[in-house]
Amino acid sequence: MKYVTITASSYEEALKKAEQEYGGNNIRIHSRRDYTVGGGLFSRKKNKCDLTIYLLDGIADKSTKSDEASILEFEKEARTPNPESLSKKEMLNSDVYRGTLEKLDKAEGILLLNDISDPLKSYLLKDFSLEKKVEMEIAERLIDSLYLKNEIDNKYLVLLGPTGSGKTTTCAKLAINYKKAGYDPFIISIDSYRVGSFYQIEKLTSSLNIKVRTVNDESAFRIALKEAEDHGIVLIDTMGLSRNDDELNLKLKSMLNYVNRANSEFIFVASSTTKIDDLNSLYDMYCSYLKIDSLISSKVDECSTIGTVLSFSFKHKCPMTYLTNGQRVPEDIIKADGINVLYYFNGLDLDLKRYKSQIEG
Repeated sequence: MKYVTITASSYEEALKKAEQEYGGNNIRIHSRRDYTVGGGLFSRKKNKCDLTIYLLDGIADKSTKSDEASILEFEKEARTPNPESLSKKEMLNSDVYRGTLEKLDKAEGILLLNDISDPLKSYLLKDFSLEKKVEMEIAERLIDSLYLKNEIDNKYLVLLGPTGSGKTTTCAKLAINYKKAGYDPFIISIDSYRVGSFYQIEKLTSSLNIKVRTVNDESAFRIALKEAEDHGIVLIDTMGLSRNDDELNLKLKSMLNYVNRANSEFIFVASSTTKIDDLNSLYDMYCSYLKIDSLISSKVDECSTIGTVLSFSFKHKCPMTYLTNGQRVPEDIIKADGINVLYYFNGLDLDLKRYKSQIEG
């Protein structure tokens, strides 16, 4: 008994080639394997099907034609029919699907380890490839899923987020790095409701002669904005909104109406230590008063994974700009890019520390 494997772009195409080449009366299907090839960082995936057949009485005359009934019988005897027609039991007994399920189990374990939730979880697991190592498949899909903003060209950067998210420290890091890059930053703090916030940011930036103004009402805010007109970058550190203080929330919205919205970036500072449900709730609350343009993932050094922020960014299509990874000012802030994100993602078995040292050194 002779076995032959035919490769085509689909099951139907492989079946057609087998019938045309050997005649449907003398062949039976032994097994099939559906998979994809390609689909790297710069190429699209292509569907493939390997159809293994065996010949009953040797190779039939290529001119032999088979009627429709023979073709139907040919398909009926296939040990692995069209996957869409498989029962759950048949699927579990299929070698192809057992391999798929094993890989899916491993992939789901990695996503669980990183607190990845829907819809990002479903996106990463859809049509999971059998051809690649699980870790590499997840890494490539994760990079494809990212919403990133590499440059912020606006003059006014408004930092939003709950108390304790790291807004003030992040504001100081950004201001000092802008100063070192040749800009003349100006900081306006309207976080006067938190004791010490103004003194904290003034202390962090005073050595570089960065101007800081604190305001607590609309009149003082207008004056500060006027003073900041000649500065290339204006960073606005806000107080945290409260679910139970609508008056304070409306006051912040009213003050920010004086900012030139066409030349501003409203940035949500989200701690990586925050649970996904809380992040979504905070985002919805902020969006009920203000429009958020982008995201800074703070405190990535204080949690085991960056997965909650990745799930949040994907769900709301909110692009990430920076990651903050420590308390040092201004060093501990990095751009959000594929390699930096993967560095804070667990279970991928990738030597990203060595890679980062190569590209940074």
